[in-house]
Amino acid sequence: MSLVYINGNDLVRIIKAGCIKLEHNRDSVDLLNVFPVPDGDTGTNMYLTLLSAVKEGEKNLNQPVSKVARAISMGSLMGARGNSGVILSQIFRGFARTLEGKETANAMDIALALKSGAQTAYEAVMKPVEGTILTVIREIASACETEARKDSDIVATLLAGIATGYTTLERTPSLLPILKEAGVVDAGGQGLIYFLEGAVEGLAQEKEIELGDYRDKIAPIVKDKVTRQDIKLEFQYCTEVLIKGMEMNTEDIKDHLRPLGDSMLVVGDDELVKVHIHSNHPGKVLETCLQWGQLSDIKINNMLEEVHEHINNWENAELTNTSKSKKLGLVAVGIGEGINEVLKSLGVDIVVEGGQTMNPSTEDLLNACNQVNAESVIIFPNNSNIIMAAQQVVELCDKQVVVVPTRSIMQAITALITYDPEGESEEIAAAMIEEMQQVKYAEVTHAVRDSSINGLTIKDGDIIGILGDEIKVTSSSPEDALLKLLELMVDDDSSLITFFFGDEINEDEASQVNDTIVERYSDCDVEYHFGGQPHYSYLISVE
Repeated sequence: MSLVYINGNDLVRIIKAGCIKLEHNRDSVDLLNVFPVPDGDTGTNMYLTLLSAVKEGEKNLNQPVSKVARAISMGSLMGARGNSGVILSQIFRGFARTLEGKETANAMDIALALKSGAQTAYEAVMKPVEGTILTVIREIASACETEARKDSDIVATLLAGIATGYTTLERTPSLLPILKEAGVVDAGGQGLIYFLEGAVEGLAQEKEIELGDYRDKIAPIVKDKVTRQDIKLEFQYCTEVLIKGMEMNTEDIKDHLRPLGDSMLVVGDDELVKVHIHSNHPGKVLETCLQWGQLSDIKINNMLEEVHEHINNWENAELTNTSKSKKLGLVAVGIGEGINEVLKSLGVDIVVEGGQTMNPSTEDLLNACNQVNAESVIIFPNNSNIIMAAQQVVELCDKQVVVVPTRSIMQAITALITYDPEGESEEIAAAMIEEMQQVKYAEVTHAVRDSSINGLTIKDGDIIGILGDEIKVTSSSPEDALLKLLELMVDDDSSLITFFFGDEINEDEASQVNDTIVERYSDCDVEYHFGGQPHYSYLISVE
């Protein structure tokens, strides 16, 4: 049996099936991260992005494939998290552009739509790097186009792309040295292939197509990696909640929530956990979560409803935004009681909670910009994995938005010196970018897996020091790592050393470290503050 076209409902179905396949494999994708740090992991970010795409697609059932593709594109953009999520949203954007005006799509339509998606993703990245998800989607699209010219069967076309995708994925370490050193393939590329595998499996299941019949016709695929998943969503309410507590265990939370639904996601740390689950009893989900701590950011969405949740958020923001408007407002990403207080004291209107372990989405940042009572807004992402999500807000927001591409809280704190609430956004942003380039920044954290990078052999649990974006030191203690980093950072021109200590460091420990730094660097002023940030023992800057 051949499948020669798909309609809008088929497209929703395969996106949903791909999302479920990625959810089942997201932990393995997360483990492919090059840096062995507690970060906003690739698999989780792609999964959350796809969840948003599915939600919008389901609101457009029984519509032409072009309208469904547009809805999926917008959903993925609004829900994009991390660089991988933003790139995925751009693939969907190009995909939708090619299907514009079509009632259904055939094999060549899909192949050309994937090709357009690859081109759009490349264009969205300022400096495209080969050996990443970009390379994988480009080669997949090319293989799909070649197969579609020979065979009108959509399943055969997509399987040919997946086979080439695996071949390309195996080559990513040879294209990107950092992958080779770390001993992993590209995480985004692997996540993309899992998604496409799920899409094909879901399509074949619905159309009662036996995938085994295609194996001899298509280039070999690792059979053990393809397993059929149940794509039926039996639960109506998408329930999300943030739990703030102490000594929480995400695996324990998962065990208690698992009987209540499916599509479950529990991420965070021992004090802050984000829960997402599809359930028919959202009240029971909230009651269960209460045993771990206080609940906030509760969202219960009937997935059959036609009303966009973000529109309600904008209307609520307009009702509460009654104070005097200013010319220029500020939005920053931050986490930790002390960090957030410092950002607000320096003029930040809204701190979007998130960072290394919980990357905020494009929609989170957009909602924050809409809530700021100002004509224009500057966003500080404060994390390299959030910059691309922030940049999407520039096109989506009715206000003028400028992104100052801070990769660390420490850069933002330095840049905020030049803030003028009545200044011109472009001029102020330019001054901030110039100012932040004067600061050296570093972080002390712990490795979450064994790795080899920058010539260092790193074991799970090792203390590591990151200077800029590179792991430079390993150590037996956070304090020793901080001092080793300062040896690399301080020079004859340095005059100020600042560090924030995290939630795992007490005041006495921080004070002792401060005394040591003052003694060693007597020519520099030294400041230290409570940051309260999780996972990262110290955030450091030298100016």
